[in-house]
Amino acid sequence: MYIVQKFIKDTAHWIKDIVCTQEAVADLVFLVDGSWSIGKENFQQIQDFLHTLVNSFSVGPDQVRIGLAQYSTDPRTEFLLNTFQDKQEILEYIKKLPYKGGGTMTGLGLDFILKEQFVEQAGSRARQGVPQIAVVITDGRSQDDVEPHADDLRRRGIILYAIGIKDADEEQLRKIGNEPHDQHVYSVSDFNALQGISQNIVKVLCTTVEEAKRQITQASLG
Repeated sequence: MYIVQKFIKDTAHWIKDIVCTQEAVADLVFLVDGSWSIGKENFQQIQDFLHTLVNSFSVGPDQVRIGLAQYSTDPRTEFLLNTFQDKQEILEYIKKLPYKGGGTMTGLGLDFILKEQFVEQAGSRARQGVPQIAVVITDGRSQDDVEPHADDLRRRGIILYAIGIKDADEEQLRKIGNEPHDQHVYSVSDFNALQGISQNIVKVLCTTVEEAKRQITQASLG
């Protein structure tokens, strides 16, 4: 199991220092498990985790765009990549994010973000070469098949990260996350441990975004 073992004592203190460069450009979509197995109290921990991650980016129409979908028995859009222009608006929405409840259909959720989020009318800038990134957060075993839908996203050039909490199925997480798995697949023992890996996730996402930006710049010059 890919467990991040370095837990930091004062995450909030460190996170203030970890902000992606203002030049970073990406379309970043979070797909969040809202099934009944999570519970309202633990869902609050997911909201706090999302807040930390979003807060580390320079958000704007020409910088990092953020989208959010919540899934359970069926998926729903919380907001699209082009819904909010301002980071504070996104943070306010996350704070009030309504807990959905239902089963765990992760495959359906993956298919949903491919068709509803990573499209031009929703704000995707894939045609402009902007990095496309999806972060999947789940706490259980999916009741449907995840692999074909994850592969569909990858074929479209979307980089997938999988974050599993508590009883998340390790094999399914690896089917969702890109390779190498030690950079794209994370597992924590409980919801309280989410903030402990936030520093690591932010660093990895920033590196991914900045490396993709560098490759795009080189290609345009070459």
